[in-house]
Amino acid sequence: MTDFSTLTAKFTPMIHHIIRSLSIYKNKDEYFQVGLIALWESYLNFNADHGQFHSYAYTFIKGRIMNELKKHHKYETNTKPYDTSILEITDSFSIHEEAFHSENILAYTEGLTFNQRRWLLQTYMENKTISEIAELYQVSPSAVKSWRKSALVKLRRQMNVSCK
Repeated sequence: MTDFSTLTAKFTPMIHHIIRSLSIYKNKDEYFQVGLIALWESYLNFNADHGQFHSYAYTFIKGRIMNELKKHHKYETNTKPYDTSILEITDSFSIHEEAFHSENILAYTEGLTFNQRRWLLQTYMENKTISEIAELYQVSPSAVKSWRKSALVKLRRQMNVSCK
């Protein structure tokens, strides 16, 4: 065979014909590039014992371009453009998020002692550390750690019972 540049010049009209026959009107240059790559691969893989190069190259190029079309179609159908209405939904949700968060935490306080509730509410609703809670209630940090430990035991027990 000849070198690839003369082969490209000879088969360029065929690649354009395949693109037109598949009714490709967007990204023609991209599909032409796919066709050139397929021409190169068919040039490398061609075996003269199996027939003429022209028919082999046509089938190979058309198949490669069709695979690329399928890939782009699958991407376009599975990927949706960015929708600004989603932001409006999340913004309206964030207004009620704090109330929703506090209601969920308050549901877990059942069965806890007064000090355990203090630790739970201060930790998860006020985002306070152990030392800040200890300072707030004028107790030692080890006392707050004790509240935490016993509260976590009770909460885990509640979670295990509710999951069964």
